[in-house]
Amino acid sequence: MLKEKGIPLYYQVETVLRNKILSGELPPTFALPSEDALAEEYQVSRITIRQALSLLEKDGLVVRKRGKGTFVSEKAAIPQSPKWNGSMEDLILMGIKTTTDVLDMSDIDPPEIIKKRLKLAEGTQVLRIEKIRLVEQSPFSHVVNYLPADIGRKITPGDLAIKPLLMILEDNLGLVAARAVQTVEATIADSRTASLLEIRVGDPLLKVERVVYGPDRRPIEYVSVLYRADRYFFTVKLKRKRSKKSVGWQTV
Repeated sequence: MLKEKGIPLYYQVETVLRNKILSGELPPTFALPSEDALAEEYQVSRITIRQALSLLEKDGLVVRKRGKGTFVSEKAAIPQSPKWNGSMEDLILMGIKTTTDVLDMSDIDPPEIIKKRLKLAEGTQVLRIEKIRLVEQSPFSHVVNYLPADIGRKITPGDLAIKPLLMILEDNLGLVAARAVQTVEATIADSRTASLLEIRVGDPLLKVERVVYGPDRRPIEYVSVLYRADRYFFTVKLKRKRSKKSVGWQTV
């Protein structure tokens, strides 16, 4: 199992078991393996397993019966939140209600990685915008945008309350987003992110980082988004490409 530094092992085990219970992988009345078996499976001590099971029992997800073992509670089948797919603009066009809570909007000296992504000259500041996006009144994603200062000074907090930043850049400022380079990876929530997204420390997140370029190949935005994994999934359409030199999948 993943052993994330800074997060107690019992909490990591409890989180894994919790997710299996809430997803239905471990159904109501299911008998969990013995403490010894769980300790071997997750490569931790029996004490760690007992701590994890105690947390699950406290939340009513498992029932521990003396001499019989530990069972998933009959009340553990909790309805899952709906999952959304597509960009924020897609969700808005689908008629799904979204709102934004702006946490910070300030000019800063950018970290080296941001300076490199936006191809900024030495000493150039950027506008940093940190916000929580809510879908159907529930926290959906934690977003941090970085914009070159000459672009950022044209954006107001009022703009951000109405529509996504990329739509502001295109509709309000006339900046055309011609292409983007995006990376997607899995990560987990730290204490601050967990609090903001109303999830638990160690819960899975989908991390998306994107650099958006204008027609002149100038970077106009860098954005880092952390999506709740229980509320968002990512779909890519592919087609099979065959040639004399290679065979593989290609995005469409």
